[in-house]
Amino acid sequence: MTGPSINHSYLCKRIIVEIEKTGKWEAWPELTLNIEGGLVPDIAVYRSGALKPDFAEDKIRCDILPVIAVEIVSPSQSVHELMIKAGKFLKAGIPAVWTVEPYGGVIYISTPEERHVVVAEAVQSQGVELDFAAIFGKNA
Repeated sequence: MTGPSINHSYLCKRIIVEIEKTGKWEAWPELTLNIEGGLVPDIAVYRSGALKPDFAEDKIRCDILPVIAVEIVSPSQSVHELMIKAGKFLKAGIPAVWTVEPYGGVIYISTPEERHVVVAEAVQSQGVELDFAAIFGKNA
């Protein structure tokens, strides 16, 4: 199995930078959540200060759920696989999952109530707003 691609890594970086700019939210990459023995979203979004590192005693799995989990499709994954994973996050109690498909600039916004799709535009869930047009360079 191959790892994340250049596009995947770039989008992770851009999303993290934009979320962190707000000062209200923190984006934690590759954090193992205590869901089904350890599910790992590409990015877990928390209110600023909700998680604190403890350098005296690290933990393998995080029990505090994020307000949003972000998944980014890589060539080694299918959208279908990530939508199944999104369902697991929602079932565990994460309020929203954003699944980003880079090739078409498509963002699937999943909540327990619904799933809808936008193409390279602003997305808002749980008070977190992100302009995917800017992230994909569509505003330049």
